Amino acid sequence: MTTDRPPDEPGPPIGKTGRRALVARLRRHAGRASVAIESWLEQRRRRIVPIDLAMTFYDRDREQFASVLGAAIALRLFLFIVPTTASLVGLFLFVVGHSGVDSALDQASVTGSVAAQVEHATEVSRSTGLAVFLSGLFLGVWAGRSLAKVLGACAAQAWRLSGRESRVTLRAAGAVTALVLLMLTVGAGLSRLRGHFGPATDSASWLVTAAVFTAAWFAISLTLPRRTVDPGALLPGAVVVGAAMTALQWFMQFYLPGRISRASELVGGLGLAVATLGYAFLVGRVMAASFIVDAIVWERLGSISGLVFSLPGLRRLPARLPSIARFFDLERPARERTRRRR
Repeated sequence: MTTDRPPDEPGPPIGKTGRRALVARLRRHAGRASVAIESWLEQRRRRIVPIDLAMTFYDRDREQFASVLGAAIALRLFLFIVPTTASLVGLFLFVVGHSGVDSALDQASVTGSVAAQVEHATEVSRSTGLAVFLSGLFLGVWAGRSLAKVLGACAAQAWRLSGRESRVTLRAAGAVTALVLLMLTVGAGLSRLRGHFGPATDSASWLVTAAVFTAAWFAISLTLPRRTVDPGALLPGAVVVGAAMTALQWFMQFYLPGRISRASELVGGLGLAVATLGYAFLVGRVMAASFIVDAIVWERLGSISGLVFSLPGLRRLPARLPSIARFFDLERPARERTRRRR
């Protein structure tokens, strides 16, 4: 026989087993809701290409520890610049002597503490200049090879290559060293031209600077490991490096010197040292990010070269000229591209 209790009377307390079952059910429902939300967000993300690229870049950047690799690139870049600069100074001193250095400083309108430090550093004989040149050249080649290895490892991480595929040959290391030196030298030369000719050539010089950085980084990326031989896959990263390096050049040339000069009374040369190290880190960070940009654009959007050769008037060229198809990696089947993107 059952007895009815009033509706407002509380039921019997739930035991430990009942509470555990309730918690388990709630957790299952929360897990299913979380999976459904993630699936919905993933579908929306893939439909909006910029958001998809940005999220993929963020995930790959964290996965590959790009900040750490950028710091490693910055250190090798700094170690490469210092002996290379010393080697160039030693060569210049050996060729023209101390009097030629003074004349060059006057023609370049270099004054103040910088001129005094250069004059003090070059108060040596020509034989000493030759020794500085040879030692700086040796250390610069060693540092350039180390820089090439770090860049190769960073590119391999971004493209998710194995250890054997990520090796950098001695020829590639020499090419990277020469191209990095060319990029830095041309950038410094364009900065000098801007200061000499004034605002009349300012806009054109910045466009030339961006073009030089883009072309140089594209050539450097060609020597580094990647998943495809298609050179078109390297264009997005080259454009990113060209734009970012030009912006950093402008920042270091126009904005930062005024800040450092106003803070020099308080911190002295510390501000310049911090600015130099910060600049090197940002350059390394941009270089590391460019490899990830190349990889995710190729994986998500496909080959830029394939898009170009699909246009009317160009689509028949790969079939007629197999060398073009091989050079731009247009012979790979579509199913293999899909499998590797996964």
